[in-house]
Amino acid sequence: MSRITNLLKNSLNFILNSQKLKFFSPSSSQKKLKLPPLKDETLRDEILTHPAAPLNNHHPYRRYCFYGDKAYNYFIARELYNRLPNASNGELSILTNKLISRSFLAEVAIECGLDKLIKVAKNAPISTGILCENVEAHFAIYILNGMEDEMKKFTSDIIDFYFENKINKQKKKETL
Repeated sequence: MSRITNLLKNSLNFILNSQKLKFFSPSSSQKKLKLPPLKDETLRDEILTHPAAPLNNHHPYRRYCFYGDKAYNYFIARELYNRLPNASNGELSILTNKLISRSFLAEVAIECGLDKLIKVAKNAPISTGILCENVEAHFAIYILNGMEDEMKKFTSDIIDFYFENKINKQKKKETL
């Protein structure tokens, strides 16, 4: 088990160290993640209402989550493939799995302020799953509205956000 853990750590360190220039530009490292504007903002209202909320009489939300999950996975894989031409299949898989994880997508949702916008049933907590699903639903709305360029840019910003946080955490560990 520790051999696998070391392999994962070494792979991530390789990618962080050998590909750092391809991931960051000085201007990108201090940006806050921001959702691209939609052409039809009423769609955002629709996906910000969770199916469990009493306001939601119809449930296209789950279909958006399904489609958005697949779109997000594709755009992440595509961006990593293009940014890391020397990374192995294993390294790309490790990174992809981190970037599509529910916990990371929940971080993205919070960074974008979705945690303050999502409507759920009264007194219901907004879980990691709800946050993750909402980011996925946003990706569905973007792709269904022909906003591929905006998705590419947002995906790139998400990857920058991930690596910026990893580097900042690594620096904090080194100073301790």
